[in-house]
Amino acid sequence: MELRHKEEMKLTISNLLANNKFACKNVLTFGHCNATEEMIDYLLNMGVTVSGILDNNKSKQGSEYKGIKIVPPQYIEKFNYENTSVLIATRFFEPMAAQLKELGYLGEIVKVVDYNSFAEYSVSDDTIKRKTERMIRGTETLKAIREQFPHHHLVICPNNALGDVYVACSYLPAYCDKKEIENIAIVVVDDGCRQIAEMFDIANVVTLDDTKMDEFVQAIIFNHEDNCIIAHHDRPYTDNIIKYIDKYFLSFTDCYKYAVFGLGKEIVPVKPSKIEQFDNKSNLLEGKSVIIAPYAKSVVQPSRSFWDKIVKDYQQIGFQVYTYVFGSEEPLVNTIPITIPLNQLIGAVEFAGHFVGLRSGLCDIVSTANCQKTVIMPDCFYSTTSIKIADFFALPGWEQIIV
Repeated sequence: MELRHKEEMKLTISNLLANNKFACKNVLTFGHCNATEEMIDYLLNMGVTVSGILDNNKSKQGSEYKGIKIVPPQYIEKFNYENTSVLIATRFFEPMAAQLKELGYLGEIVKVVDYNSFAEYSVSDDTIKRKTERMIRGTETLKAIREQFPHHHLVICPNNALGDVYVACSYLPAYCDKKEIENIAIVVVDDGCRQIAEMFDIANVVTLDDTKMDEFVQAIIFNHEDNCIIAHHDRPYTDNIIKYIDKYFLSFTDCYKYAVFGLGKEIVPVKPSKIEQFDNKSNLLEGKSVIIAPYAKSVVQPSRSFWDKIVKDYQQIGFQVYTYVFGSEEPLVNTIPITIPLNQLIGAVEFAGHFVGLRSGLCDIVSTANCQKTVIMPDCFYSTTSIKIADFFALPGWEQIIV
């Protein structure tokens, strides 16, 4: 879960607690994912008991998280709706809320995090006014970008996700060849994604913040903008590919190769070409250091004891152990914090000799590095599918540890 969404989640729950919303209530969540687990952790820390995790995925049903059972949505029928709250922290709030109502549940349903801010089903005057103003702002952003790049093919990467931008950029040359596109401009969220695009020697990069990107994407869809592609593998930007891959397996990279860009089986992704030399300002020991990246936005976090063991194992064989951190992230115990520019990261892990990472976009960035690479995969399912994380986000050639 991104930091801004985590803060929004905490604020929502704090407001519910302040208004005594959880008094004498059964609290359930809907949708088992990384965001739900972080929400449950926060609820438990605040003294709130969670009675169950509703989920449609039959592969997940019967499992537990911290002793809380994952159960079918029909489990809600066991509770008096007047005394029950269902908290949803996934991107699929609207269909989940609709499903609960179809089951006859008339109790409180709380959108804890507003991921899809333009997905609001209401025809109230206030909603129409706000959405109209929002559309105007998005259209103004589109107009400004088009004034700068009037004939360029716009490639929009709508989420602040390093791995998504990395994979999208790796297939862009083949996509441009197929479509006979001469000039592109790529639109991304935040500085990290900009750095990824520049690693692939893309000269025209526009950076928007999350809010402007949401408005911009809405304007693209509403205005049926031509000469552009929203390069993302999941809805609402594509035709709900996630339902397809549950029946006919596609990996994360395959989703971009086939479903997003429509490329052939023979296409091979390109490697980043604009890589900076590692400056080693942190004085890593060459060949005797390990860089550990323990954080990820979209997968479940292993326990601290798991990371403690990895740190101890490397230290016992004489390695310097570093934790890759960014922003407010804390280093692992008994490790040295290190922050490396993304365009130096490949050189850094090659110099260190070893890289260990929880599956995240950083793993995609260093996937071409010539060193010992180990990926940590949570033993759980991807989103609403029956596909394991280790299969969907597979990294060929890496040592893999499933937790």
